[in-house]
Parts: sequence; C-alpha cells; structure tokens
Amino acid sequence: MPASITAPAIESYLEGLLPPREPLLVEMEAQAREQHLPIVGPVEARLLFTLARLSRAKRVLELGACSGYSALWLAAAVEPFGGTVETIEMDPRRAELVERNVGRSAAAGRITLLRGDALEILPTLQTGAYDLVFNDLLRSGAGQTNGVPNQVKFLELTLPLLRSGGVLLSDNVLCDGQVAGERPSGAAAGIAEYNRRLASHPALETSFVPIRDGVAISLKR
Repeated sequence: MPASITAPAIESYLEGLLPPREPLLVEMEAQAREQHLPIVGPVEARLLFTLARLSRAKRVLELGACSGYSALWLAAAVEPFGGTVETIEMDPRRAELVERNVGRSAAAGRITLLRGDALEILPTLQTGAYDLVFNDLLRSGAGQTNGVPNQVKFLELTLPLLRSGGVLLSDNVLCDGQVAGERPSGAAAGIAEYNRRLASHPALETSFVPIRDGVAISLKR
C-alpha cells in the first residue's frame, strides 16, 4: 500500500474503529502489503463506501482497479440500490489479479472489468451514464498526451460521463505532500494542475480531505 500523509498512530486508531471486514478484504490487504500494491486501504475505503452509499449511486465507474479492492467496497456500497461497478485496468497482470479476487466475492456479478488504457476507453463510454466516478489514476497514470498532463485529460474525459448531481472522487490529490511544494515536478505537477481545475471548475463543487494521500470530493452541478 502507498505511504500515508496521515500520522501512523492516527491511521492505526481510525482503522481500529472500523467494523469487521470480510475475510476476502482482509486477505487482499495482506496481499497488498506483501506485493506492494497501491490499494486505498481500509480507512479510505470506508470513506469511499460511505460517500457512495450517501449518493445512492447505481452506476459507478472506477479508473484504476489495481487488485479489485476498492471495486469490492464500492460494489458493497451500491448493492442496496441494485448498483454496478465498471473498473478500468491497463496492466495485464493486475487485471488478472482483479478477475481472481472479484471472482471469489459475492459481488462478482456486479463488477465489470474493462481492460485497457483509460484514455482510450473513456471516450467510448456513455455520456451522463454514471452516478459516481472514482479516479485512482492520478499517480499511476501520470504522463502527458499531446503536451497535456494525463491527469487533466482524465478530468476532461470523465466529467461528461458523470450525470448532473453525480459525484467525482479523486485519490492521491496530495501526492505525499509534493503538491504543496513551490515547484511540483513529475506526477505532482500534473496532480497540482488537476487540483486547481477541480477547485475552479464551474461545474463542480469540490472539497479536499487530507486523509491518507488526500481525497477530493466533487459534486457535479
């Protein structure tokens, strides 16, 4: 799992307050520690679960599946509303891991894995079809496309997919605190620009939460 900007003692305290998790989720957390997989972790996952449940989302899109951990949390959140989750993963090995993990869960029939590059898949999806989008590619999907930071492209491509009143959740918006530097570089530079656009976009109401590596919560007007 990635480093957290939250003090370790606070992270441990918050995790201790969580209700018991399914054995599969606990197993996947151990898997992430052993294989150094960048999953969101249980404290942030619970936040995602709560926000998805509050929004009563029925159709969820996730950018960056990794092992399928956050997709399982999101699927559990939207189950009462008959919701489904579509999750995008480009890395073939991680995609195989997602299929194995999700296939062992009760939510297997409600999670669809989309294999490929999010920048290529997003333009093919239905406009206004999603109630909630979780962007977990701000760090792993860093780079540029035609001179534009990929993080900015993700925002440009996902907003049309989100219905009015829908929720955009963005992970790693603090990038180990690097976005607060005078001159962020690498992935942090793209994330800093992404954050500026979230904060100033006329179609969004955004709050930034300094939990783990930072989460942005945006409501589409």
